[in-house]
Amino acid sequence: MADSQFEVKVIPTKEEYARLVEVLWAANFNPYNPIFTAVHPISGHTPEDRARDKALDTEVRWNASQKSPFSHLIYVIDKATGEVAGGCEWFIFRENPFPNGPQPIKCTWYPEGTERAEYAERMLSQAFFPRQCWFQRPHAGVNAMGVHPNYRRRGVGRLLMEWGHERIDPLGYESFIEGSPIGRWLYEEYGYRRVMGLHIDFDEPNPSDEWSRLVHECKPPGILLLWRPPRGEWTEKVPPGPWAVTDLTFK
Repeated sequence: MADSQFEVKVIPTKEEYARLVEVLWAANFNPYNPIFTAVHPISGHTPEDRARDKALDTEVRWNASQKSPFSHLIYVIDKATGEVAGGCEWFIFRENPFPNGPQPIKCTWYPEGTERAEYAERMLSQAFFPRQCWFQRPHAGVNAMGVHPNYRRRGVGRLLMEWGHERIDPLGYESFIEGSPIGRWLYEEYGYRRVMGLHIDFDEPNPSDEWSRLVHECKPPGILLLWRPPRGEWTEKVPPGPWAVTDLTFK
C-alpha cells in the first residue's frame, strides 16, 4: 500500500526543498508543461543553465514560503530508498489573504521590465484573479504539485491531497485549485468540481517577436478552476460556485 511505502513530511530546510525542486522539474518536463517555463526561471538548456536555474528557483520559492504564514511545503519520501517521490505547497489561509482586493502578481524570477517577466505577471495575475475576488475569507488551496515520473500511479498524489484535507476539514475550510487538465481526475477524486475554465488573454496589437515566441512556447493548455466545499460535502446548501458563498452558506 502507498501509505506504508511512503511518508509525507513538512520540508524542514532549503537544502531539502532543493530535492523537491529536482522532482518538480523532472515532472514538468516529462511530459512538457508549457506553464512551467513561464513561472519558473529558464535561462537555457545546457547542464550549467539548468543547475543555475534550479538554484534560483529553490531560492525564490523557499524564501517566498518562509515569508508566508500560510504556506506549507511538503514532500513524500520513499522510506525504502530515501528518494523524494513528489511534493507540493499547501496554502491554508486562516484569515482573509486579500484584504486589499485583487492585486497584480509580480514576477521575481525574471529581470524586472523584461517581456518574460511581463508575460509571467500577466499569466499569474489573470489566473489568480478569480480566487482574489471570490475568496476574501479563510480557505485553502494546493499549488505546484508534482510527482516524479518514476513514482506515478503509486498513490503519491493522493497522499499529498490527504495531508491538506486532514488539516482543513476539521476547520470547515473550502479549498480551491487553479489546476491543469492533467491533475483534474485526482482533484475530482477528492471532492473538487470544475466551476469554470479560464482563458488567459495574451493578445497584443503589435506583438514583438519575443512576445509571439513566448505565447507559442509557454501558453497554458487550459486552466481549470476547481472548488471543494467544506469537507467535500456537496449538499443542497452548496451554491453554484464560490462567488455565491455568504457568511450563512455553510452554517
